[in-house]
Amino acid sequence: MKYFYFTILIPLLHGGVERQLLQSNMVNILAQKSEFNNPICYMETTEGKIINLVNLCGNKEAIDETPKVACKSEEIKATEIPISNVNYDGNFLTGKVTNKSCQTVKLIKVNYQVLDDEGNIIDNGYIYAQPATVEPGKVASFKSNVSPGAKVETTFVEWSN
Repeated sequence: MKYFYFTILIPLLHGGVERQLLQSNMVNILAQKSEFNNPICYMETTEGKIINLVNLCGNKEAIDETPKVACKSEEIKATEIPISNVNYDGNFLTGKVTNKSCQTVKLIKVNYQVLDDEGNIIDNGYIYAQPATVEPGKVASFKSNVSPGAKVETTFVEWSN
């Protein structure tokens, strides 16, 4: 692949509508030769913010302008994989888990316990959430038939990286 370097002036956006040019800030942008006629044109700042340069490139297609979040820690905490929408109908335990970490997790296991009328634990187990691989910001669901009891509680989650 061939690469071309372009020097451009960066527009400063005010309120998303009004633009002014910064005369002192020149930047080199690396553009890769591509088979596409309308390249996606953007720049990422040192703070991780994406600046849409579509008007300079002539491409009117929208791009994802959400800032990229860099992982600050390799260890994922249980609070980053919360359990929600838990429901027990007397037969099935269902719910969702959300990956709020910045890493992809695999094989999310939701642990639960079954309680009798007095609150004593009469059974416990786990359910794997689906899909088996969950990217950052994505949700997985779980559903399984569990032993009958007065109440079923989820207790904690486990996963693999």
